[in-house]
Amino acid sequence: MIGKNSFLTKSNNGFTEKLKTLSSKVEKNAYIKYTSNKLKQLIEDAESPYIVLFIGKEKAGKTSLINALIGRNILPEGNRTHVNTLIRYGKKERIKAIFVDGTIVHFDMKHLHLFIDTNTLVGDILRKYLSYIEIYIDCEILKNVIFIDSAPLEAGQKGDLYISETLIQRADDVFWVLNYDTVLLQEELDQLKKIHQMGKKPFFILNTSKYEDKIIEDFIASEKKRYGDFVEEFIGVSIQQAMEAKKSHNMQLYIDSHINVLHTKINHLSKQNIKRAKNIAFRFKQWIELFEREVKLIPEREPYLSAANYMKNLAAFNNTIERSSYERDLKILSEYEKEYAHISQIFKNIQTLYQLLQVLEFEKYLKDDRVDLFVTLAIKYHEKVREYRKLHSEYMLEYQYFEKQEKKLLRKKFVKPLIQDNSNEINLLLKKAEHLNQLQCKCKDAYNSIKRLELDLLNDLYNTQDHINDLTQQQLEKIMNKAYLLNSNRKKQQRNIEKYVNKLNEFQCIREIQEFLQQEMKPLLENESLPYSQEELHHVLSTIDHISNVDFSTEALLSNITIDSIEQNLTISVDFEEKYSFYPLNLTESDIVSEIPPIPMAIDFQQILNFDH
Repeated sequence: MIGKNSFLTKSNNGFTEKLKTLSSKVEKNAYIKYTSNKLKQLIEDAESPYIVLFIGKEKAGKTSLINALIGRNILPEGNRTHVNTLIRYGKKERIKAIFVDGTIVHFDMKHLHLFIDTNTLVGDILRKYLSYIEIYIDCEILKNVIFIDSAPLEAGQKGDLYISETLIQRADDVFWVLNYDTVLLQEELDQLKKIHQMGKKPFFILNTSKYEDKIIEDFIASEKKRYGDFVEEFIGVSIQQAMEAKKSHNMQLYIDSHINVLHTKINHLSKQNIKRAKNIAFRFKQWIELFEREVKLIPEREPYLSAANYMKNLAAFNNTIERSSYERDLKILSEYEKEYAHISQIFKNIQTLYQLLQVLEFEKYLKDDRVDLFVTLAIKYHEKVREYRKLHSEYMLEYQYFEKQEKKLLRKKFVKPLIQDNSNEINLLLKKAEHLNQLQCKCKDAYNSIKRLELDLLNDLYNTQDHINDLTQQQLEKIMNKAYLLNSNRKKQQRNIEKYVNKLNEFQCIREIQEFLQQEMKPLLENESLPYSQEELHHVLSTIDHISNVDFSTEALLSNITIDSIEQNLTISVDFEEKYSFYPLNLTESDIVSEIPPIPMAIDFQQILNFDH
């Protein structure tokens, strides 16, 4: 819907039509989609009626005020606005949802609760991916104005209040809804100054439960001292009185609410084309600066960078690029050869289970459930061997002490057999013997565990060994396939050249845009009386020149290249199998079994007791 007071005035019609032509060229390139969407939005707003953005903290009354101005409860009151909402004129009432990826979906008005109600799963999903919604209402005031109900001002991670700068830029005026007895906090003052820096002075709508001139005037006087320089005008209203007047059809109450004053103010502002023209001109200045940054980045990023560099090298060096490509492939092939040589001979010197475990730990291609099961068994086997050796060593140390004490007692018995009482020494020796026999039992249990695990390992050895050899040969085959693929890829180079040529041609629209900006937009800006200062106009024109100076002369890159001029691909030799024989894993049972000392003998207690006789 193009309102009669839209930006498309007689003096600006040519400018907007040029923007449409420019947009049709910009949208051809998929790599500047964000910039393209910004330009489309600029054109849409230029052709739209006067736009008012309502902002304010939660429960300030934004939604109720919009309902009061429209004269209908379109937006549910008392609910927090979770998605930015544009309310605009439409003979057929409906909802248009604009998602973050640019997708647009239309809904009937009966589905409005999906975007408002926080207690539905569908609503939560919709809002998560929404950018904003537009509600089209058949209402007289909306023929000349669009209302934007923004999400409430709320503190961000750093404690500062957040509101979308895009919404502020799109709005012709900002209406800040504030309860009359609410003092602006520092975070709100900071946000107010930020809006002012963006070239806008908000209208402050002071909401009171009952409108009284004295109360409103006193509040305005006190607030003007704090931040009046950043405010266009203070307007007092009573939303509550306005809503009560609507229900009771009490015209005097409606007048007392001063909503009619605000209504008149909006109608007056909607007819001021100068402010709209300044806003659109300012946003075009911002857009051309954004487009300049985008254009300057294109030659430095993918996919243009690879395509342009490839074609430049091919154009500059022609056949030399073939040699460079050949040497690069040889280097890659050398890495494949090293890997093949390593793997083919990895089992050449493996002679023990421990050495095999070391290899299996670091070679990723040898890891699967079957090998992991064997490794777990082997590790447990080694742990039991270590446990047994430790127990056996402990036993032998204890036994040496026992043996020493036994010999000492034996000498005493023969030297003074009738005089000395040896009962204490015998008791100590019996306790030591008991401890040794306990260790001997542990040694025996550990030994038996080793033999059981050993049996399991030996039963699984040859099947697992064959499986490991199969995995190794499969890995060698993969390396060979990669080497063969390297040769095959070289044959695809001709197709790559065609691909890069086509990729560069996708950016031909940028050259068209450069020419259009120079030949069409620049003369229009120089001759039309757009609302720019001399400094701003100079900046915009200079930005256009900067855009035009970015080099996209791909024709020069392609002019000296033909398919016939490219030398035949050089072949590379793949002879790994002939150079490196495969040494399979070939462990035997004797290689697996660990050497361990035999189980110690149990000590005979009777022999110790005989010392008393």
